[in-house]
Amino acid sequence: MAESKLAARGKGPKLPVILSANDLLGGLVVFLGEGGWTENPAEALVAEDEATAERFLERGQAEFRANRVVDPYLVEVSLEGGRPVARHFREAIRLKGPTIHPDMGKQAEF
Repeated sequence: MAESKLAARGKGPKLPVILSANDLLGGLVVFLGEGGWTENPAEALVAEDEATAERFLERGQAEFRANRVVDPYLVEVSLEGGRPVARHFREAIRLKGPTIHPDMGKQAEF
């Protein structure tokens, strides 16, 4: 069997993962969800195996080529109450939004 793209990278993300990118027109952080891209990280699809993670990456690259998003990549998450929560500080900020006023903006909703 051929080695997966994720395994070939060596230090790929640890599962489970979600696919994140930035919306090309608005610049907002978006996540691959059931119906396409969503700003709500709770609606992100979660890949718990390499094959699904690879499909997510392929979808992200196709969306990049179609000029819908930029910089699609996999984000390591843990599941808390069935919702994805970023494992790394940088990604936690991306999921929640700016930290200066956590009571305002999209971060107040999540």
